Amino acid sequence: MTKYVTQTIEPWMPLGALKAKADYATIASYSGWQVLPIERYNDTRFDNQILHDKIKHWLSKVQSKDVVIHQFPSYMSKNFELSFVNMLHHLDIKSAVLIHDIEPLRLEKTFVWEFELLKKYDTVIVHSEAMKARLQEAGVSTNYIIQPFFDYLGKTPTLATYNKSINFAGTFQKSPWLQNPLAFSINLFGSIPKKWQNIELPQNINYCGNFDPEDIVEQLQGGFGLIWDSDFEDKTYQTYTKYNTPHKASLYLKAGLPLIAWKESEIGKLIVKFNIGFVISNLDDIPDIIAHTSSNQFALWQKNILPLRSNISEGINTQNTLAQL
Repeated sequence: MTKYVTQTIEPWMPLGALKAKADYATIASYSGWQVLPIERYNDTRFDNQILHDKIKHWLSKVQSKDVVIHQFPSYMSKNFELSFVNMLHHLDIKSAVLIHDIEPLRLEKTFVWEFELLKKYDTVIVHSEAMKARLQEAGVSTNYIIQPFFDYLGKTPTLATYNKSINFAGTFQKSPWLQNPLAFSINLFGSIPKKWQNIELPQNINYCGNFDPEDIVEQLQGGFGLIWDSDFEDKTYQTYTKYNTPHKASLYLKAGLPLIAWKESEIGKLIVKFNIGFVISNLDDIPDIIAHTSSNQFALWQKNILPLRSNISEGINTQNTLAQL
């Protein structure tokens, strides 16, 4: 039996958007798995024969009774995803799907097909008990494995120092609150969206630039790591945090930053469980809590972070999932 993990090849995407999948594939390869590269293309422009030929090509090495983990989403079409899993079944391959993100939980969609897709896999790898329960509620009754943290490979920097600065890294589009006056100062990392080019950010936002995922860890030299998304229009990004554990949490922990997150979020529950930061009801809670945070409290949070940081740096979370599978 040979074990495989897919990795979507997207050369035009920013490196930060690719790191979680690339790290997963790398850790799997260290554990004896083989990587199945999948070239992302606009499959809606091609007929079904070309689609099936491509899938057969990508799976050409895979034999009956082998195991394939598919890293989802590939951001290709419903037709591709269904054709891919159906081919796995046709070839009598044991299948698992690793959820990086699941759009019906973070967007209001008119046509939801993802739940029907997940039902076709033998095993679904999720972030939390809450995500598992939500998918079961949607009818996805299959085997589950829970992996609460993504790993983050690369050099491990000097542990962040104690200060009261707030760091925020990530996708600004999910955080329109950044455009509003804030009651605290913030160090902001990431790519400014084109739609924001003419927007003047509040004065107490210190924009630090956009860094590759291997380099940003060394820029987070002190203070706290903030995880905060908003619900707006048809996007339920904050609600989604009740289910997911974002990759940026692993980035912050690797840097040694205590975490700040919404108390209703899944990462908020992990913050409380491991005592690695503090939770808030809204952003206005931050200044008072920060003002009353001593160096001793910060040191205790960092002490509790260290074993999680070690696991994240060494790929232990992924290795545990692979062993369970």
